[in-house]
Amino acid sequence: MLQSDQQGNNRNMMIAVVLSLGIIFLFEMFVATPAREEAQRERAALEETAATAPAAAVEPSLLPAATILAQTAANRVPIDTPSLDGTLNLTGARFDDLNLRRYRQTIEPDSPEVNLLSPRGSEHSLDAVFGWEDRDPSYLGVGANEVWTVVSGETLTPGAPLVLQHVSLDGLTVTRTISVDDNYLITLADTLANTGGAPRDVRPFATVRRQNLPQDFTPNQIVHQGFTGVFGGESPTLHETRFQAAERHARDRDRGRIGQDERIETASGAGGWLGITDHYWLAAMIPAQNEPVDVYYDARNHAGGPENGGYRDYRAAYTGAFRTIAPGETITYEQRFFAGAKRAEILRLYQEQFGIPDLDKAVDWGMFWFLTRPFFGLLEWFFGFVHNFGIAILLTTVVVKALLFPLVFTSYKEMAKMRAVAPKIKEVQERFANDKQRQMQEMQRLYKIEKLNPAAGCIPILLQIPIFYALYKVLTVTIEMRHAPFFGWLRDLSAPDPTSWLNLFGILPFDASIVTGVPILGFLFAVGVLPILYGISMWLLQALSPPPPDKIQQQIFALLPIVFTFVFAGFAAGMVLYWTWSNTLSILQQYFIMRSQGVETEFDKWLSKRFGRNAAKPAE
Repeated sequence: MLQSDQQGNNRNMMIAVVLSLGIIFLFEMFVATPAREEAQRERAALEETAATAPAAAVEPSLLPAATILAQTAANRVPIDTPSLDGTLNLTGARFDDLNLRRYRQTIEPDSPEVNLLSPRGSEHSLDAVFGWEDRDPSYLGVGANEVWTVVSGETLTPGAPLVLQHVSLDGLTVTRTISVDDNYLITLADTLANTGGAPRDVRPFATVRRQNLPQDFTPNQIVHQGFTGVFGGESPTLHETRFQAAERHARDRDRGRIGQDERIETASGAGGWLGITDHYWLAAMIPAQNEPVDVYYDARNHAGGPENGGYRDYRAAYTGAFRTIAPGETITYEQRFFAGAKRAEILRLYQEQFGIPDLDKAVDWGMFWFLTRPFFGLLEWFFGFVHNFGIAILLTTVVVKALLFPLVFTSYKEMAKMRAVAPKIKEVQERFANDKQRQMQEMQRLYKIEKLNPAAGCIPILLQIPIFYALYKVLTVTIEMRHAPFFGWLRDLSAPDPTSWLNLFGILPFDASIVTGVPILGFLFAVGVLPILYGISMWLLQALSPPPPDKIQQQIFALLPIVFTFVFAGFAAGMVLYWTWSNTLSILQQYFIMRSQGVETEFDKWLSKRFGRNAAKPAE
C-alpha cells in the first residue's frame, strides 16, 4: 500500500480501483470467460466430431410437439389446475404435456403460456415416467410403453384425482391414483396386486428425460441449469451438473474416452429428490423419503447428437428397492413429482410438509448462500408489501446500505483524513521523486505522525464486494424478477432496458432493436435510459473524490463511467436499477460523511467552477 502511494496513487484512487476491478473481475470470471471457453470447446468439439464421426443413418427428424400431441390426442387425459394445464399420456402414464398457466413466454398478456413438459420425439422435449421393473427379465414389468386404462376420472384437477390401471399378461396389476394440488406437486399412489401363481420381485423406477437443450436456453454462469438434486443417504447433499458438462460427457462416450455404461454421477441412499432444471423451472422426482434408492445422471448422443442431425438425451433417474409380492398379496408405494416454477416459498412449503430435504436448493443460491438467502427473504418481504419488485429492490438496497453504514463511515472517514494530508503526501513525493527508498521512509514517518493507516479504509470496501455480488446473484436467479414491471418504459426488469439512444429513446419513429441486435457491434447502440443514469451516477461518485495525480490515471478514470455504461447496457434492467440506486445512496453517504469531516469534495469544487458560486462551507 505504501509503495502504491509512492507511485502517485492516493487513497481515493484505491477505492475506485478496488470497486471497479471487483465488478470487472466478477463479470469476467462468471460471465465473459466461461462463455468464451464454452464457445471454444463447442467449436473444437464440432470439428472433432465432424472429423471422426462415422457415417451413419440419421434417426428420424424430431417433430413439432403440436404434431405429436395431435397424433396421440385420443390416448390422453386433460390436466386442469390453477397453475397447470395440459394432458397425461396413457402410454406409460407419462407426463409429457404441461404448461405453466401463471407464466407467459413474453410480457404480452396474449403471449402463449410457458411450456414445461413436451412429448418425446419433439425437438426440445421434457417428460417424466414412473414405472415398475421385475428382477426376473422374463417378466414384462410396467415400463414406459405400456398402455394404461382410466378407471375413474375424466380430468385431473385438484379436487378430482385420476385413477389408472395396468393389467399385465403375466399376472401383475398396478392401480395408480394420481392427485395434484393447486400449485406444482403431483402425487402418485400405486397399489400392486400379484394375480399370478408365483412370487414377484419388483422395484419402482422413475426418469425425467430431456431431448436437446431448452428452446430458450442461454448459457449463464451465474445460474445453474442442468441436473440437480439432493440425495445421498443420512446426510443428503446437493448434486449439480450443468448441461455443458453433460454434453462433454456424451461426446467423450462417442469418442471412446469413457465406457459406454459410465454415467455422469451415481449415488445411493434413502429418499431425497432429483431432476432437471432450467433458469426458472424444475421437473423433479421425489421418491418416498424412507425408500432406499440408486440415482444417476446421464447424457447420450443419438445419431451423433444435435451437431450431426441427431439429438442428445439427458436423463435423471432413480430405482428403488426390490420388494416381494406373494401370489394374492398387494403392496403400496407413494411418490411425488414436482413440475413447475422455482418459487422459493412453494418449495419451502413442500419441504416442510413432506420432509423433502433442501428442496428449496433447487434455487441456485450459490456459494454466498448465507447472504443470498437473507437478501432474498428481505426482497420477498418488501415485494409482498409493496407489490412492485422494482420498489422492493430499492427498499432492500436502502436496508443493506444502512447495515453497511458503519463500515462505510470508517472507510470514508479514513478517506477524509487522507484528503486532509494530501498536500503533505504530494510534497514528500515531489521532494524525494528520485530516491524511492527515502520516499518510502518519509511516507511511513508521515503516516505515523498523522496517525493514518491507508489500508484501514480499503478493508471495509473489500468486505462489501461479496455483499454486492450476493445481491446481484439473487436478482439473477430468482423468478420473482422475471417479467416484473417497474414504471414507465421498464416493463420487464429481467430484460435489458429496451430504450436506445439511437432513436432518441423512442422519439424517432423506428425500432432501434433492428440495429441493437446486430452481432458484436450491436451493444454500442443498445444503451438505454437506465444504463445512462448508471453512468452518470458513477461519474458523480467519482466526482466526490480528488482525481489521481497522474494524468494517464485521470484519463482512465474519466473513461470508466462511459465504459461501464456500455457494459451495463446488456444487463437485466433490475440489476442496473439496483446498481444505479446503490451508487446514488453511496453519493449521499460519501458527501455527508466527507462534509461532516470538514473536507471540501471535488463535487463542491465542480459546482463552484461550473456555476460561479462558492460551495457551502464544510462543517467545523
